[in-house]
Amino acid sequence: MNVEIFIETRKQMHLSQDQLAQGICTQATLSKFERKGKVPSLKILLQLCDRLELTLDDLFPVNQGGDSKRAAILEAAETHLQREMYPAVRADLVQLGDPHEDSTTFQLRYYFLRGYATALGHGSISDALFDFSQILNRLDESHHSMYALLAYTGTGIAYNLAGDATRAEFYFNKVFDEIYKLSFKTHHSIWRALNIVNYTAEFYSQQHDYETSDDLLAYGVKICAQYHVTFYLARITLRRALNQQQEHGDPAAIQQDLDDAAAFARLNNNQHVLALIEQAQ
Repeated sequence: MNVEIFIETRKQMHLSQDQLAQGICTQATLSKFERKGKVPSLKILLQLCDRLELTLDDLFPVNQGGDSKRAAILEAAETHLQREMYPAVRADLVQLGDPHEDSTTFQLRYYFLRGYATALGHGSISDALFDFSQILNRLDESHHSMYALLAYTGTGIAYNLAGDATRAEFYFNKVFDEIYKLSFKTHHSIWRALNIVNYTAEFYSQQHDYETSDDLLAYGVKICAQYHVTFYLARITLRRALNQQQEHGDPAAIQQDLDDAAAFARLNNNQHVLALIEQAQ
């Protein structure tokens, strides 16, 4: 655990220990954490991180501590999820077995990845919901981390793919209220934020709320431009083209978005999106 990042961020924000701890924990608890690395409860740690605009990944980098081989497998699984290679994600996670002996952060990431691979890979909705419930009801009961938002989004995806738009809307509405508050401290948090933005935009598009969907897509493009990332631009530009098709937009603009989406998909080796683009032509 990298407590130094925590301390340095607090100092950069010009917060004393007492100011940071106010309303969350005692100053003594925070002092003990900074001096000895004694972790308070997950709920307290998440609240402190939220106030500093940090994520758990900032304090527990995936390449530090624990079993580096297991961390590498988890990293590979998230890369496969980015490329929408859902069987590969599940195969990666099978190698890891039961994660209950791993750190809380490791488990949060594991269940997020398995839940998404199951839902998006058209697996059992009950299996997907079980994984998301591990995050929401056990690992992050206070729902303060980005993993909680990912679990809300994943639950919405699972219900939507199961044909239950009413329950899906309940979860996507919960997500929408938090989207513009997302933090972008690490490349993982950027990708996960884009994940949330993309699938929420996709849902509202499917509900024919193109204005909300387009606003979210524009926000996604802004994030990609600001942080110089391309791995979700294929999905975003494809969805923007599909929205324009539904609204009978300019054919030239639609084709430009489809061409851009194809270029980004090839750049990131996303065969799934390339197949969707071909269907949209």
